[in-house]
Amino acid sequence: MNLTLTLVPTAWTLIADFLLLVVLFLIYYTFPRNWFAQNYNIFMAVCVGLMLLWFMKAGIRAGMEYHFLGATLLTLMFGWQLAILGILIEVLALVLTDVLEWQILAVNVLLMGVIPVIISSIILSLVERIQNNHFIIYFFVGAFANAALTVALTVFIASLFMVAAGAYSYDYITYEYTPYIFLMIYPEAFLTGLVIIIMVVNFPQWVRSFDDDKYPFGSKD
Repeated sequence: MNLTLTLVPTAWTLIADFLLLVVLFLIYYTFPRNWFAQNYNIFMAVCVGLMLLWFMKAGIRAGMEYHFLGATLLTLMFGWQLAILGILIEVLALVLTDVLEWQILAVNVLLMGVIPVIISSIILSLVERIQNNHFIIYFFVGAFANAALTVALTVFIASLFMVAAGAYSYDYITYEYTPYIFLMIYPEAFLTGLVIIIMVVNFPQWVRSFDDDKYPFGSKD
């Protein structure tokens, strides 16, 4: 899903730059400063680990790569603001290592950061509305299923974006790229669920979306 400059019209990159500036403005005014001041080391550690996974990728052509996304994991652990900043750090790493051009940074952050974080946040908000909630619901729906659905929708949206940009034809991308989405769904869901359950059991204070009162391990009755 790493789009290169040759795949996107120049006008689209400028629009993406503007949209990213708007998102960063919103992040600035809603940033969880107190929580970040106490847990910034955890955030950076997760970003470094995620960075290594991003460099482990497979694909057939430019923009048609598969790699661990991590947007749902970041959203669950740190909230939407830090999740987007985390993806921004990952894309910056690709730019600094000459994997991507700096002009395409905003497009990739929007497609691999903002969109999946929005999807993950919506699913999490639906989970939080469930009456008589439980840790199992949080884990299987809020983490495991959330990550699977998020990466599936993100790949689908990225595919439509490449078709609309004229990078590839609809027939080509639906034959060569989207059918293999299932190769991404399970690893994304498994790794996200694994990390979340380890964090919740051992370090629940590091998972901003988790609350013992909302998701008890036993019955509320």
